[in-house]
Amino acid sequence: MSVPSAMTVPNAKREAVLAILCLVVTLTLYAMLFDRSVHKVYDSFFFPNLTPFYGGLVFLVALGLVLYAALLYNVCLVGNYLRQLRERIPEAAEVETIFDAPAPALTVLIPSYKEERFVIWQTMLSAAVSEYPQKRVVLLIDNPPNPSLEEDRVQLAVTRALPSELQAEFDREAVQYRSAHADYLARVAAGNVNVAEEQARIAALYESAAAWFDAQVRLVAGDTPVPELAFDVRFFVEKILMVPAANHRARAAACRNETLSPERIAHHYAHLAALFNVEFSSFERKRYVNLSHDANKAMNLNSYIQLIGHAWREVETPQGLTLQACAEEDAHFTVPYADYINTIDADSLMTHDYVSRLVYFLERPEHAKVAVAQAPCSSIPGSPVPIERIAGAVIDVQYHTHQGYTYWYASFWVGANAMLRMTALNAIKEVSTEAGRTITVYIQDRTVIEDTESTIDLVQKGWLLYNYPGRMTFSATPADFGSLLIQRRRWANGGLIILPKLLRYAIRAPKNLRLLKELFMRFNYLAMTTLSVAVMYLFAFYSFSPRLSTPLLIYANIPLLFLYARDLKVCGYRYTDVFRVVSLNLMLLPIITAGVLKQLQQIITGRKVPFARTPKVKNRTGAPALYYMMELGMIGYCIYMAATNALDAEWTPVAYAGINLTLLLYAMFRYIGVRNMLQDLAAAWRETRLSLVQKRPFKQLRG
Repeated sequence: MSVPSAMTVPNAKREAVLAILCLVVTLTLYAMLFDRSVHKVYDSFFFPNLTPFYGGLVFLVALGLVLYAALLYNVCLVGNYLRQLRERIPEAAEVETIFDAPAPALTVLIPSYKEERFVIWQTMLSAAVSEYPQKRVVLLIDNPPNPSLEEDRVQLAVTRALPSELQAEFDREAVQYRSAHADYLARVAAGNVNVAEEQARIAALYESAAAWFDAQVRLVAGDTPVPELAFDVRFFVEKILMVPAANHRARAAACRNETLSPERIAHHYAHLAALFNVEFSSFERKRYVNLSHDANKAMNLNSYIQLIGHAWREVETPQGLTLQACAEEDAHFTVPYADYINTIDADSLMTHDYVSRLVYFLERPEHAKVAVAQAPCSSIPGSPVPIERIAGAVIDVQYHTHQGYTYWYASFWVGANAMLRMTALNAIKEVSTEAGRTITVYIQDRTVIEDTESTIDLVQKGWLLYNYPGRMTFSATPADFGSLLIQRRRWANGGLIILPKLLRYAIRAPKNLRLLKELFMRFNYLAMTTLSVAVMYLFAFYSFSPRLSTPLLIYANIPLLFLYARDLKVCGYRYTDVFRVVSLNLMLLPIITAGVLKQLQQIITGRKVPFARTPKVKNRTGAPALYYMMELGMIGYCIYMAATNALDAEWTPVAYAGINLTLLLYAMFRYIGVRNMLQDLAAAWRETRLSLVQKRPFKQLRG
């Protein structure tokens, strides 16, 4: 039986030792750097002509922030590997005991906005074949309900039909397994059970289930051999379809070759009866005028979560269609109660054991205060597109840092997927009235990183969050500069808005070592994106005294670079990809800056920033001309700094500028593409000219 692709590496103890050694070397080099810098700043207090005193203090603060970021990554890696050494992942047979008794009610929610049919179908199917006694899979369609464009009308109709199509498919397949289970229970009641015959029946049923998965493979692949499929489709086929098929065949072989106890026979029948026992449905909040229409994923989820456990009827009013709570006999539909809600984005996939493992974990008595359990998303591997592959590498390394966050009691809810305890959501529920509508909020939507703020809400109420040590969810990575721009700009927006809530929690929480560890980690998550941008611009544009410039600035970060390269290797990438990651991060600097400025805009104006969804389209997403101008501006600035410092024989800044220039040029050619940039700039110029032409007649009339 398969176990999750855990965060296991060949030798976790060796990796932990490497991480600790890098930590020690980093601290040693930074101690030397601070020693030299502090002495120079101290001297400047008495001899201002040597080094400007206040500039020296700014340099020390910036250096401290860089050290903090380096230490945090080291500490996260240490925590990640220590978890591998200390935590035990339950065997599949242990997890599958969840089929032997009534299981908690589970609803899987898939928020979707104008997604392509195949993208949604993949996600819904991966949720449906997750092995769990009974589950509901609900597609939350956020498309405009009455689109004006024919293309949008067709897409909406196709999306609306998908749950019914899947329901029919699963119902057809489920009949034989439910009947077999019922027949077995009748034989048990009649005392007419033959072990050998039962094992043969079970084996045949498992073979039939495997054959169904084989049919889905043929449906997806057609006549194309699986190895020749596009990398993302191949991954779906191999991970989501072929792995369960192989598991079912292994179960069939075990049933033929082993003698099963009556308990194991009953277990297998219950397991088989649950395989296709899925209830599909969809919901469109925008059809109802009394539900929130805010354009963000949080309110799409909130609008449905508030319906859970109640009966509802649709009522026409002068304002439009409304949804009202009612008695069950008067209801148009009822939303069953759920003990757990699993959210997963419509471009993500879950493995067959994802649901059962997380519910099994949450149901353990010692985990009763865990509100959110999740397997942080990994990227879908194998992309031939450079920007998609390296952006995915960053996501895969972040998986390890999130595991480290859990070790230090500082997990954050990562919104692409999560298993949520309903009682915990009710504990942070807020009810308000807006424009005459009652709005229930479980997941905060003040920022575009809604899961992060909800993390602090849960922690304030005494709940815990947990990152499961297994790679069980996978998500698409943007495949072009325009899409990545939208995603990373959104990710950089919101941390400072949430930071005061974290500080209030720190003031009220019991003061102990655990709180100190937690704050050390959480402050980084919320504030360091903004501070890192500030530090990068400071080092790039602020003229520090040459006396503060030393090769130690570069040497002190070599251990971090090595550790990140090693982490990439553990994740299946190459050591040299570390330079490609640095190149990507430099390219993203203007984009991250835009996200930081957006949150500052919200802090100043008090108005929420619109939620910008990451496009999932086949064609390339164009990028605004402003960002290309900023990328070209950074390249020009690096050339200028290299030339001017070379004239002054300041070779450390020359090396720094030269390295940055090389990395930015690599990003321009490999990640952005000169042709793509020229196309987008030409399109922007055409739009500008058209706008000017349209305005000119009005000016003439006024004259």
